[in-house]
Amino acid sequence: MKLYAGGHLDFYLPNRRSRVEIELKAPTRLSEVLAGLGLPLAEVHLTVVNGQMVDLQAAIVFGQDEVKLYPAVNGG
Repeated sequence: MKLYAGGHLDFYLPNRRSRVEIELKAPTRLSEVLAGLGLPLAEVHLTVVNGQMVDLQAAIVFGQDEVKLYPAVNGG
């Protein structure tokens, strides 16, 4: 699975990289993958899997999927 973490979410990924590849042996809940990485789910505002916006808690991901995560954006 290819994972992209936008904004400050890259802080939680290995080596603080915004893009990582994760090997999945079977279909897995995305929330479990992120919890295993130590990424707080409450920090994720928008979740996109293969170009489609999805519910983070319900999403099941496969090894060939592309996942993009984005935090809430604040402006001033």
